[in-house]
Amino acid sequence: MNPPPRIVIVGAAGRLGQALVQRLSPHATVIGLARPAIDLSDPLSIVAALEPLDFDHLILPAAMTAVDPCEADQDKAYAINATAPGIIAKICVTKRARMTHVSTDFVFDGGKIGPYTEADATLPVSVYGESKLMGEHLVMAASPLHLVVRVSWLYGPGKPAFPEWIVDKAFSESTLSLPADKIGSPTSATDAADLLVPLLESSASGIYHLCNAGSCTWQQWGQACLDIAREAGLPLKCTTISGNSLADIPAFLAKRPPNSAMSTEKYTTLTGITPRPWLEALREHFATSSYMEKYLAAACD
Repeated sequence: MNPPPRIVIVGAAGRLGQALVQRLSPHATVIGLARPAIDLSDPLSIVAALEPLDFDHLILPAAMTAVDPCEADQDKAYAINATAPGIIAKICVTKRARMTHVSTDFVFDGGKIGPYTEADATLPVSVYGESKLMGEHLVMAASPLHLVVRVSWLYGPGKPAFPEWIVDKAFSESTLSLPADKIGSPTSATDAADLLVPLLESSASGIYHLCNAGSCTWQQWGQACLDIAREAGLPLKCTTISGNSLADIPAFLAKRPPNSAMSTEKYTTLTGITPRPWLEALREHFATSSYMEKYLAAACD
């Protein structure tokens, strides 16, 4: 019997990293790395953390994902999102290990009508998107056997994200608005981890989109979150989200692609698996979240 694979997850404390650790641990020897054990902004730290390890596969969900801070600190963004993945990809080659690099829907400019495929041209409109795209290129340049998976609008049980943020707002504010001209594919981190497993098992390489099926606007996503919370009995002050536009949010430093919905047809063709609809995954997230229990308890006090 072959020993279980040895998988390193760089960014094990993050939202997707936690989901990956939980999903892969029963079937593999998982080594989770996070700060301060590894600092992606420091090449020496990367080498020191990875060189002593013996592994078959490395997954890199860690990144500088805050879009506006990337715009404000471009050197740090490129160091973490581009240079670091390139260094890690080369280390994996020397160890005869495969690498999975987690990228983003922000590699697209948002001008397309309909969901983006892996064959569509990339043209980022922000430093975050540009740095992540450079990371993709460096990873694939290190070895054609490496894998890049793009995720979008990620949330999950590991730490609060947009669903928790918008319900928090509705719990305390009476009026809310979100862009009705920003389209994407909300993605459960738990589902993304589940979807990745068949790619790992088949030794897939190249670029694949991993997201829940369908798309919506930010306004529709926020409204769905409030609808689910209200159905669960939360006493929200705001129950309806009005629509505005990206241009109405002056706090945004970086440009956002107006449409970054992604197609998973390539993934389904390879695996035979169709990701479940985003709304179904969102409902399960709220149904199993300790966050909801906290608010329900507060409502009963």
